[in-house]
Amino acid sequence: MPDRQIYLRIEGIPDYSPVDPGGGIAPPKQFRRDCMRTTGHEDATIPLAEVNARRVDALVYREYVDPDYLIPKPDKLIVADVNEPVFNRRVPGTVIYAHPGDVLRIHVFNADFIPHSLHVHVLRYGIDSDGSWPFGNQASDGRRSDEICPGQSWTYTYEITDEMLGCWPFHDHCRHIGESVNRGLFGGIVVLPRRGIPIPPVLELPPDILQFLKQRRALEKQPRPRPPQPDPGPVHPQRMAMAMAMPMPGPEPRPMPMPMGPMDPELDAHRMFLEEWAMVEYIHPRPHVRQPLHVPLFFHFMSGGKGKPAFDSGAFLPGALPFEVTFGVEGTYTYHCERHPQMQGNVIVLAGEGDTADVDISDTGQVFYFDKAEVKVKPGGTVRWHPGTMEHTVTEDGAGIPSYCLNGRSFVGNTPTVEAEAGQRIRWYVFNLDLGMNWHNFHPHGQRWNFAGEEIDIRSIGPAESFVVETTAPPVLMLPEAIANTQAPSKRPRRAKPYRLRGDFLVHCHVEMHMMQGLAGLVRSRQTVWLTDAQAQQLRDTIGLPVDDGTNNCPDVDFDRCNKIGCGSWQEVPGSPEVCFMHAMLLPGTRQVLYWGYGDSRDDLSRIWDYSVGTGAFSLPANQPFDVTNPVHNRPLANIWSAEHAYIDDPDHTLLIHGGFTDRQSFLFKPATLTWSLTDETADPRFYSTTLTMPDGKALTLYGSSSKSIEVYDPGAGTWSAPKAFPNTFIYQYYPWAYVLPGGDIFIAGHQGVTHRFDPNANPIVDDPAKTWNTIAGDRSSGGEKGTSVILPLRPPNYEPRVLIAGGYMHSEPPLDPSQRTAEWIDLSAPTPVWTSLPDLNVARNQQVNSVLMPDGRVFLAGGIDATGTGGPTEIFDPQNPTAGWMLCASMKYPRGYHSAAILLEDGSILMGGDKPGNWKSGETTPHERYFPSYYFMARPHIANAPASVGYGATFTVDSPDAPSVAEVVLLRAGAVTHGFNMSQRFLECSITGGGATSLQVEAPPDATVAPPGPYLLFVVTSGRIPSEGRWIRVGP
Repeated sequence: MPDRQIYLRIEGIPDYSPVDPGGGIAPPKQFRRDCMRTTGHEDATIPLAEVNARRVDALVYREYVDPDYLIPKPDKLIVADVNEPVFNRRVPGTVIYAHPGDVLRIHVFNADFIPHSLHVHVLRYGIDSDGSWPFGNQASDGRRSDEICPGQSWTYTYEITDEMLGCWPFHDHCRHIGESVNRGLFGGIVVLPRRGIPIPPVLELPPDILQFLKQRRALEKQPRPRPPQPDPGPVHPQRMAMAMAMPMPGPEPRPMPMPMGPMDPELDAHRMFLEEWAMVEYIHPRPHVRQPLHVPLFFHFMSGGKGKPAFDSGAFLPGALPFEVTFGVEGTYTYHCERHPQMQGNVIVLAGEGDTADVDISDTGQVFYFDKAEVKVKPGGTVRWHPGTMEHTVTEDGAGIPSYCLNGRSFVGNTPTVEAEAGQRIRWYVFNLDLGMNWHNFHPHGQRWNFAGEEIDIRSIGPAESFVVETTAPPVLMLPEAIANTQAPSKRPRRAKPYRLRGDFLVHCHVEMHMMQGLAGLVRSRQTVWLTDAQAQQLRDTIGLPVDDGTNNCPDVDFDRCNKIGCGSWQEVPGSPEVCFMHAMLLPGTRQVLYWGYGDSRDDLSRIWDYSVGTGAFSLPANQPFDVTNPVHNRPLANIWSAEHAYIDDPDHTLLIHGGFTDRQSFLFKPATLTWSLTDETADPRFYSTTLTMPDGKALTLYGSSSKSIEVYDPGAGTWSAPKAFPNTFIYQYYPWAYVLPGGDIFIAGHQGVTHRFDPNANPIVDDPAKTWNTIAGDRSSGGEKGTSVILPLRPPNYEPRVLIAGGYMHSEPPLDPSQRTAEWIDLSAPTPVWTSLPDLNVARNQQVNSVLMPDGRVFLAGGIDATGTGGPTEIFDPQNPTAGWMLCASMKYPRGYHSAAILLEDGSILMGGDKPGNWKSGETTPHERYFPSYYFMARPHIANAPASVGYGATFTVDSPDAPSVAEVVLLRAGAVTHGFNMSQRFLECSITGGGATSLQVEAPPDATVAPPGPYLLFVVTSGRIPSEGRWIRVGP
């Protein structure tokens, strides 16, 4: 039988964390990750406090290539594991491969500070090699096989016979067995047949290292006195006494492993070089795809924190009295459950907090947690934990958080990620070195093996058990038959291209609690398929095409994706609005919103909300309308409650605001200086009128009060024109839903049931029966304060206008009104336009409801529900998929009705505020809310550069690093909203005429009837309808 000499050194890895093993890290390795994003790791990263709380001074059997323990063996445990740490930061230290007929002579040197031994399963040995304390042998010099003292060694001898094929664990069996194994002192022996299954290739050492070893061996052959092995009693009595008395783990940091001798700079330099060399992934030879991958996989438990917990409940059983802790000094105390380490919490002790706090244990669902996860008390305060329905602990992190591990690491992203070609054989050598009371099982996804005559994909494994199974790496995609039939080279289409695909398949313990605590890894299967462009698109559209991006990153996820696919979430805006969000306008070129409300009893009726930093800030403008009236400080003349507004196309992006309770007064607001000024007044009173920016840059106002006319404001002259009357057959009054159409006509979509299209430049204005259409639901408001309307996205080449109306009611008994849940639209480009029913709203909207155009082309609708409690759900409509109806989305916290507004912000979120239904002026104290659509949290495209201004029909360049993924470039006109109607919002798609890897060539809208001049927000939108943040741009002549 051939003898094999194997050299193992018991040595420590100080400050080892199973979630961040440390040492040199070279790509593609990344640590501190939890790609399954379990509780507390939702962002896929593991907090530094947890990394540290999991630290343990690990112990390993490190294998060396020489009998003097100079050079460690740098081979990886799993050559295909892209996450495996470099050899000197790895747990376990080694796996030994052997054949029947081998005699293994394993020389074990103990460089730790307490005794250890080596115990191997299954192999043939005598009592001198059993290693089980206190039943071992003792040599004449005092050394023992079952207790290798610090600085001593023992040689264990094992014979391997044919019946020993398989994988067998080895571990420490001296005194503190569990503590040593839980620190990593274990390994495995894999016995393979001599033929048929090649042993993994041994890593060839660099020439410099080989030359160094050769020189040292030559020196060893020179005569020199050999120091005797130290006797454990007389030589180190104090050290041994301390070691035996030392608790494991102790409260103090453990010292470094015992040095081999005097400082050796040359040896240190070679070891450092070896470590850096071994970090490089490509130097580790991988087997040919036709050869199996050898994958030793150790299930185990790591613990051994360095400190004593500040508090520890011990076994906290159901029905027990609350566990109470009184905290004396300020600070933050983190804690966990020893039984279920994913359960973690914080106690913050801070002056000014309460006397007591209570924490419940929630353990009736799939996820166990402390409820509340964070509590605060003052110094001297008490926290009470209440028991759950099963055993737990409440243990401060000073004692460390234990970790369930695969090969010394916890959580997917740190644990083994085994790369394989689809169909490649994988030989799993599965060991369970969790010697506690837990049982585990082994379950690789998409793989199976034969056991007892049947195919299975899961197998249980008890403490110290091991087994071998062989599987094959699963295919990344099961291709449709038609595409699968074209993969052979002889049948491959001429235009087919190779696509490298990747699929990550879980390998885990199926005890859910263990898996969610980190006992899971991956098989990363790779597959090359040949596809034509059409085939590739077919796969993208049906089952997806997971192209390998070559990274080792965690997948991006959205926890609320299924709850808000196409939806989003609301967040309350911190701070008091102080004035009602009745009217709102964006301030072009900024991230600021001007809003104002009631002016009957206050003079400071306007505010600025700035969302350029943090969660936003409220402030006052430089002055108020009250400060510029004529005569000055005249409240009635400054009361722009229920006014109307538009954008002036000038270099200052001036805002025009007029009418309301001040009737005829008009004001200008300058975004750059945040100042109000007075301008010419209208001839007719304009309470509840609508004001539009026209193609010539002037502002047209219509209706309001008792006026049945239009007036036009000339920004250059600063004057209003004389009124021009409407025909008597036009019966509108308050806030008519009016739109400038491509071509220059104006269309009024309600609130009344008869809608008109007319030419505003005609004199007189004509009521053309061919341009009059009745809605289905009839009148939607008794005045102008209910229901909503929006002109839908205008898209090239013809920019066909469609208008939507929804909600509202006319009668005193809302349930009798057909309008409150209905929606309808009209296509004004049709030869014979007609109002057509859309799917009903999910919720009746019989109050003032707001609609907002989103940069992904959909319509957001919220508010208008006469209810107590929450503000009711948001609804979203996709004009490109009208039959899908209104998507029911997240509910607002506060009801919004009459005197409310909602407006799109530059970043694509939506701000909403204002009164609660039937509760005037409640909007002055009711917080605003902000809606974040689903796209807000996704990887969004970015606009690197774009012009500040663009002319009609001009081609301009948009720079974006995401240009290849951009499907649309769109313009959204800055909003000006009140009473559920945005007089200014307008969505325009631009034609993309060309582009490259980092830029797009874009054609601006053709004329001012399509895009009235003034400020717009420019967005780029991907094929998945994910928009960028907006960028201010002026469109005009």
